[in-house]
Amino acid sequence: MAMAMTDWIAIRLLLAVLWVWLLAPCSTTVFSASPNGQPPIFELRPGEKYFRVDGQPAFVLGRNPAGIGPKAYDDHFRQAAAAGERFMRIHFTYIPPGEKPGEIDPGMLAAWDKILDFAEELGLAVLPVLGVWSDWNDGSNKETWHTWDKNPFNIARGGPAKRPSELFDDTPCRQLWLKRLETFVRRWSPRRAIVGWELFSELDLVTGATEERAVEFTERAAAVIRAADPRKRPVTASQAGVLEWPKLLRSAALDFIEIHPYANGPFRGRLDDLIIATVHNRLKKYGKPVLIGESGLNAGPPHGTLDVAPRAEVGIRHAIWAAVVSGAMNGRALWWQDGYDKFEKADVCRDYHEAAATAVSFVRGMDFSDFAPVPCESSPGVKGAVLGNQRVRLAWFRDANCEPPDWPVKPLSGQYVTMDAPGGSWQAEFFDPVTGKSTGKTQISVQDQRLRIELGEFQDSVAIRLKRLEP
Repeated sequence: MAMAMTDWIAIRLLLAVLWVWLLAPCSTTVFSASPNGQPPIFELRPGEKYFRVDGQPAFVLGRNPAGIGPKAYDDHFRQAAAAGERFMRIHFTYIPPGEKPGEIDPGMLAAWDKILDFAEELGLAVLPVLGVWSDWNDGSNKETWHTWDKNPFNIARGGPAKRPSELFDDTPCRQLWLKRLETFVRRWSPRRAIVGWELFSELDLVTGATEERAVEFTERAAAVIRAADPRKRPVTASQAGVLEWPKLLRSAALDFIEIHPYANGPFRGRLDDLIIATVHNRLKKYGKPVLIGESGLNAGPPHGTLDVAPRAEVGIRHAIWAAVVSGAMNGRALWWQDGYDKFEKADVCRDYHEAAATAVSFVRGMDFSDFAPVPCESSPGVKGAVLGNQRVRLAWFRDANCEPPDWPVKPLSGQYVTMDAPGGSWQAEFFDPVTGKSTGKTQISVQDQRLRIELGEFQDSVAIRLKRLEP
């Protein structure tokens, strides 16, 4: 639900003033490795399913920070870094009202330069989003958030396009937009904080979009990015929710797939289940890395939704741990909880700054090389997933009755998980996902190439590290 802001006109006017006020643009340098010769904070290598962090594939946690001006992002970044999170997906999409198509406001560029400075100082990787659906949606399908009437590319504002969908065709509108895209990439390609490029968020919500037109547009935009970025960082684009355009997801334009799971409809509130099911599906069908771009217990504004339910933090915690064992590149990636609720004049009534801290600790220093979902079966009282390789595995399972809207918690025992496993024995170490503390270890023998793990007594959920002890 990218750039969800109902009071958009007033916010745009305020942003226009602030962007121009904030500093002069930083100078653009010729790309070498990165500023001062430093290596990138993260990188994604061809054939791998995870970003490399400190030289090895790793699962990362992070967020969708939002705010007005660099100071707001500085606060977000410091909170994230303190919690051990390092991945930031940020909408670099704002088009100032006075900006003409083909031009870029220098004050806006200066503000984003400063935001990237903050990220680099704290060792945070940034995925910039360079286009967003709401600017190209006229509301004709009754979408909640649409700002085509404010878009400078609109002919009514002196721009070249009569309709939003002209962005997807070979038109003067698209040519000018691609020029803008190229300018962004050339300016920021020297930045070591940049981990990749999301060329557009939620393509399918552009008014008049079709899969074929979106694929052609994406491939053209990806070519512009790759020509402008000497590092050839990975490129992606996204659709709304967990919708799926197979031609787009198979296109060579996308180096990794992005999903936006919101637990609406049949998955109402069960964001953990939706994440596991969707990530498994995308990995199996397309063989590309999968990124959780944004997520939540509900896609709608946080007024009376499960995002503001009394025990919503339980559902959020489940989603974070489900991401850890799903096979996704990253986790957390909440939407309303990281600032966008303020633009809706709502309050999710939770402090989620430390929500991922125990998951960060659980995966810290772990090499995710060759990690993939491991098929497993469990007793009826639990649900979850297992991830790993032939030497190391991670698992997380929760009480199957700890469901929304109340997420009740009570002691549970007598549950188990089984899976195929090589070797003679494995060590299982159990953790409490709430506290992050180890609750004990046990050695388990493999019987007929099957490993059965007794989960013991726990409340809510349990996380497990498995290590093979014999070749």
